[in-house]
Amino acid sequence: MRNNKLVIVLATAAVLIVGVIVVGPWAYGRFVVGEQPAELALPAQAQSSDSSAPDDLEGEWRVGPGSTAGYRVDEVLFGQNVTVVGRTESVTGSANVSGGILEGIEATVDMASVETDDERRDGQYRGRIMDTDTYPVSTFVQTEPVDLPEGSGPSTVPVTGELTVRGVTRTINADLDVQAEGDSVAVAGGIPVVFADYAIPEPSIAGITVEDSGVIEFLLVLSPRE
Repeated sequence: MRNNKLVIVLATAAVLIVGVIVVGPWAYGRFVVGEQPAELALPAQAQSSDSSAPDDLEGEWRVGPGSTAGYRVDEVLFGQNVTVVGRTESVTGSANVSGGILEGIEATVDMASVETDDERRDGQYRGRIMDTDTYPVSTFVQTEPVDLPEGSGPSTVPVTGELTVRGVTRTINADLDVQAEGDSVAVAGGIPVVFADYAIPEPSIAGITVEDSGVIEFLLVLSPRE
């Protein structure tokens, strides 16, 4: 009789363990992480517009309301792949276009304001990972002017600059999607980042493995400088 009870207990325990291993990762991806925002990109109306030309972009510009920046990172929990996205609208900056030449791009992101859908993750991010008390901002500064392509419609422009994250500055090349929209200019793009290149500590914790790289993504809405 005791043996039968022991068998039942062991069988029940086995079922529970299998449930945790199989269902746990799915539940994490479905309920803890949930559906994440799509990649930042030019607005749909900009992608279908044919009104943009280099002359439309002439002048000095500043980053204004509606601008967003953040990160996108892949995680793995017992074989369950999930993507985590952090976002902030605390972005400032400027740019200049003269004679069809784009230069003077500067952008600053308030790192402590970046949020995901989980406060515990954000606490790890602001603390041991990004140490936002010591390194409160990340910046990008264009170092080489670039010609804007002629013609109408959205343009993809390769830009060289210095990216500073967690106090480390590296020269990078980024493709920026640029489009004039009435009185404003939209600029979108993504910058791949290897964490070790910027002295970012290993972000993985017990039970959750984080990839060793991610993407800084942004959508900037520029208005004429007054």
